[in-house]
Amino acid sequence: MPKPYYFYTTLLIALLIFIACLMMNGPMRPGLPVGDDLATRLAYINANLTLWQWGWLSWMAAALSLLAFAVMLSTQLQPGAARQYGVLLVALGMAPDLMAQTLYAFVMPQVAATDIALLQFIDLLAMHLTGFLGNGLYNLGGMLLTLALLKQQPALKLWLYPGIVAWLLGLGLSVSIALQQLKLAEYFTAASMVLSTLWFVLIAWELWGDQRVRRA
Repeated sequence: MPKPYYFYTTLLIALLIFIACLMMNGPMRPGLPVGDDLATRLAYINANLTLWQWGWLSWMAAALSLLAFAVMLSTQLQPGAARQYGVLLVALGMAPDLMAQTLYAFVMPQVAATDIALLQFIDLLAMHLTGFLGNGLYNLGGMLLTLALLKQQPALKLWLYPGIVAWLLGLGLSVSIALQQLKLAEYFTAASMVLSTLWFVLIAWELWGDQRVRRA
């Protein structure tokens, strides 16, 4: 059944993710654990607190939009374990991810700069909650849905292979965070976000767009 609104919703999802990525690679970057020491980062965060918090709010919106995409993608699958657990994994990933984003946006700036031990704990905890656990669950759920779709609709294989690569890159990010290889995690983040966002639009065009959109 034609679902052009799914295609347009995916475009909105891609836009939300794009905005979040711009925020992270722009005004949020000096506050992230990718280079400067913790004291320098905290000083930047407190000097740009509103922008920092809006940046994390954009990532919260991106997380919600990822779940929405997973639900839409699951409608292309026959009812079964893959469909159920794929969406469940993505939904479960939101809990640690939103918790980490809340810690970064609203808790960390309230801790005194002199309490270095607590700041380091929050920083490390939040990094693993979002980068390892949340991100890992997102990508496992997305991979499960994509592989199930490949099995049920093999004619879509050329459209699904880029998605599989994107999910693998996302899992590479989780491994990098677990190993504390932050520079490598940066590369995996960039590659996975670019490829996955483009793939969302491509697979949505194939599933719900094309002639069906033009007829709507």
